Amino acid sequence: VAANLAYATANENTRAKNIYYVLDVLFKSMEPSNNIDVSATLQIPPVFTMPLQRLKNEKGRVVIEQFFYGDKDGFNIFNAFIRNFSSGLWRIQSNEQFVIVSSTSGTPITIVANKPLDETQDLDAKAQAAMHQYLMENNLPPSIVIHRGHSYYLRSTIEQLSATAKLVVLGSCGGYNNLNEVLKITPEAHIIASKQVGTGIINQGMLGVIFETLRQGKDLDWPAMWKDLSRTFSNNEKFDDYVPPHKNLGAIFIMAYQRLLERSE
Repeated sequence: VAANLAYATANENTRAKNIYYVLDVLFKSMEPSNNIDVSATLQIPPVFTMPLQRLKNEKGRVVIEQFFYGDKDGFNIFNAFIRNFSSGLWRIQSNEQFVIVSSTSGTPITIVANKPLDETQDLDAKAQAAMHQYLMENNLPPSIVIHRGHSYYLRSTIEQLSATAKLVVLGSCGGYNNLNEVLKITPEAHIIASKQVGTGIINQGMLGVIFETLRQGKDLDWPAMWKDLSRTFSNNEKFDDYVPPHKNLGAIFIMAYQRLLERSE
């Protein structure tokens, strides 16, 4: 990479120079002894943490939009999602098409999730549209968007993805293959995705930690959180397929390269 960077620089090939410069920084940053601050060097937002303040809206609230789909698996994972908020720390409101889960203490958090209504009648899509309309009508653009469903539903979620999302969780199998599509919509988002198989157990456990960390008023420290999650799921080999934001070199590369293009214009 260093040799290609030198060659591109010597030949004044700006596009190649930008590509190899970003790659050079990323590869060198993987060696701790190099002590490279990726965010500062590439002039991109922090990649090792997601500051709570960045997720809050102007009223100090974190808004989360979660997409479910109306097949049998969707019904099961939705019920597991609801059971996660049985304590007095959260309040659940429900209508025919979606639920609103709100924190009762700590950081104000609103989680809006559509119900996994019958996909054969397109009722899940209508519920998602109603959910999105509710968010827009109440001036609640989401800073976190979560896809809960099989990979063949992911296209639908991405088509509805809000540009305001700062954190995107792709809970389906192979979500990692859709980084570029997500970053076209929200270029500086942190993305959590699986390279292979996504599972409901891991998704729910991980999301529970994220929600509670935010409710407690803490930033999302990805290396520390991933270390804890690795212990929690030490007996689940599928967790190794999940890629956290600070190790998501594909997303970081795309973000940094776009920043270089913008600065050179």
